[in-house]
Order: sequence, then C-alpha cells, then structure tokens
Amino acid sequence: MKKENEIIKTHIIGIPCITKDQLVEYYNSHSFKGQMFDEHGNFNRGYNNYKKTGTIAKVFEYHWDDYYILNKEKVDKYRPNANHEIKKVIDCYNQNLGGSIYTCPKCNEFVFISHTCKSRLCSSCGYKYKLNRVESVVQKVDKCTHRQVVFTIPRELWPYFFYPYEDMINILFEAVNLTINSMLNDTFKKGKSKKKKKYSKKIIYTPGFVAFLHTFGRDLKWNPHIHVLLAEIELGSNNSCKKLNYLNYDALSKRFQYFLLNLMHEKLGNRFPNYLKSKFFDKYKKGFYVYAEPKKFKNIKNGIEYVARYCGRVPISENRIISYDGNNVTFCYNDHKDDSYHEVTITAFKFIELILRHLIPSNFKTIRYFGFYAHNHPFHDKIVKLISDEKKKIRKELLTHKLSVLAFFNRDPYSCPFCGALLNFSFVVT
Repeated sequence: MKKENEIIKTHIIGIPCITKDQLVEYYNSHSFKGQMFDEHGNFNRGYNNYKKTGTIAKVFEYHWDDYYILNKEKVDKYRPNANHEIKKVIDCYNQNLGGSIYTCPKCNEFVFISHTCKSRLCSSCGYKYKLNRVESVVQKVDKCTHRQVVFTIPRELWPYFFYPYEDMINILFEAVNLTINSMLNDTFKKGKSKKKKKYSKKIIYTPGFVAFLHTFGRDLKWNPHIHVLLAEIELGSNNSCKKLNYLNYDALSKRFQYFLLNLMHEKLGNRFPNYLKSKFFDKYKKGFYVYAEPKKFKNIKNGIEYVARYCGRVPISENRIISYDGNNVTFCYNDHKDDSYHEVTITAFKFIELILRHLIPSNFKTIRYFGFYAHNHPFHDKIVKLISDEKKKIRKELLTHKLSVLAFFNRDPYSCPFCGALLNFSFVVT
C-alpha cells in the first residue's frame, strides 16, 4: 500500500486544520484498513459510504462528456450552468467533492462522510432541497385555508418561454400577479357602446399567495406553468379583512390571457407582433386554461408539499426509470388526461437533453411570494403565521443531516458502521 506524501492528491482544510504531511503521519500512526486508498494512493470512491449512485447520475457519468462535446455551443447558450451542475451530480458523495473524516474511538476505523453536490439535478440532493423549500414556505404562510390555482399556457407559446429563460419566466409570474390582483379589485361592465369598461373598487384589497414554477409534465416535455396557493382571505386598504369565497373561472382565464399576451408583446416587440397577439385572442376566445376549483388538502403543509414537489428536484424520479442498458433509458408515466400507462425508450443522449430542458439557472427563484406574503409588504406582519416563532428553530433542526438520515433510514450517520460507536470528527477534506 503506497502512502507517500506526493501521491496523496487531497488538500485538507477546516478546523482543526491538517496538512498533507499531517494526514500521512495520522494515517501511518493508525491501523486503518488498506482499501481506504487505491493503488495510486487516492481515496477509494465511496470508502465506508452508504451512498449508491442512482440511474440518472450513471447516465450523466457515462455519457455527459461525449454529449457536451457534440452540443457544447447549444448547451452553453441555452443552459450555461449545465456543465457545472452535471459535474457536481457525477461527483456527488465521492471524494471529488471532499468530505469529513471521522474516526471510531473503539475499533479505530477511518470513516469518510462525503459532501453532497446540492444540485437540483441530483435525485438525492433535489429531494433534500424540496424538504427545505416546503419548510420555508410553511413557516411564512397564514393559518387560513388556501386554494390551489394553476395557470397554463397553450402549447404554441411554450417555445417563447424557453429562452431567454429568466426574462420570459418573470413575465409568466408577473401575468399571474396582475391577474389575481385584478380579480380582487377590478370589474368590467358593458356600457352604452356595448364595450366593456373597467371599474376599480374604492377599497383596494390585497391577496396573499405563493407561486410555484413547474416546467415539465409527466412525459418530460417542456411545459411551463404556474401553481398558486392562494390564501382565502383578502386585506383591505382600510385595514379590513374578509374571506375570499368566490373566483370567476371564466374571468380568471380571460384576464390571464390578456395580461400575458400584452406583456409578451411589450417584451418581445417584433418577435411577438400585434397580429400574432390578436391570433391568440381569436383562437382562445375563452382565455387560457386556468384551473381554480377548490382542491381539498388534508392541511396546508400537505398542499405545499404537493405543489412544491417539482420545484427543486430532477424532472423524473428514480422509481419511474425502468431500465438503463448503457445506451438506452426506459421510463414510464401515466398520462395526465386519461391516466393511461406509457413506457418510453430513448437514447441516453435524448434522455440527457430532456433533463437539461428543465435545468434552472443558478440563483433563479422558482418559488415567489406575492401580496401580503411578500416580505416588504406593509400587511406582511399582520398575518397570523401557521408556525409560531418558537417552533421554527426546532422544525429546522429536524431537517439536519443526522436527524433526516435517522428518520428516513433508521440509522445514525455519525455512528461507526462496524461497531456502532459514536464517531469522533477529525478534519475536513476538499
């Protein structure tokens, strides 16, 4: 077993800090198992690690470099953070992203707990991200009941929202915001000329809602739409508060269509001229489809989990992937329209392309707060929070790495895998 300093290619940081020479001295002074290092003196991938690589990560690992070489110009233009994010997924839970070294005080074993990639394309890290997002939303909403509203756009408009991503998705969020505020404060009546005239209420009512961006359907196609959890109360400018009992579905659809098409014309100009805008008004006389029927959730947390589940994870779960033979991927889905079962077999390159369509730009917000849920709104501090300030810290602690692993896998990640003793932290490796 080689242990020379020059072949250990790991840089050590952290508190306590340890140098390469100290690592060699530390290792030589203990009777650790030889398979910790490979024949070249590097950490063995996944040494004493519970992590098993998922199918999605395997597809990336075996095919990404070739795919990126062939499609570099297109990938860098439309999804410039793709190479960085996928490299992180490939390296998730192995020594390439670093980790923490722990030692067992009883059996003197050396345990390497790897760092995770934190990428939304990772089936493991994406799930943890979703749990954190759900908790974040739960801690900001009012105790009142909420209604789900889904704003969709016609298939012909989907390509417009693919690129430039941030600008176009922002338009989608803004159209939803304008629509809901208009429903609460504006009415339209026909005058003598038989043309509708807008009337605004004297008391301005403010809604409170959380909007969630979804970009894919069950078949992984590009299908951007917005899910909204709308508080069934509205706060008036005269400090009044009343229950939101009724939403006119037809008016929702037509107003959403009106605001979205006008915003698209303002933003895109010649790419979306007036005649094209008129074409969509003529074709969709009832407006763009908006689902607003009351959906009964067990509780608001259950509703948030339902809506937020697609906002922070890879577009397809591992359990929907039936097989991967090294060249082709087979996955299944139930069609949303008739719940019919489908199996699809595509090449690994095509599978990567479908996943990349839904990659979120770095630091882009897929969950947004509007109305009195917006932090800077004057009514924000008047709402009765679902979670009290005293409970917030405790609930966040339940999502820590140790307690999460205990809850889902019934084991302590910081106990020795050989004798069960509590491990001692030694140092951090990057």
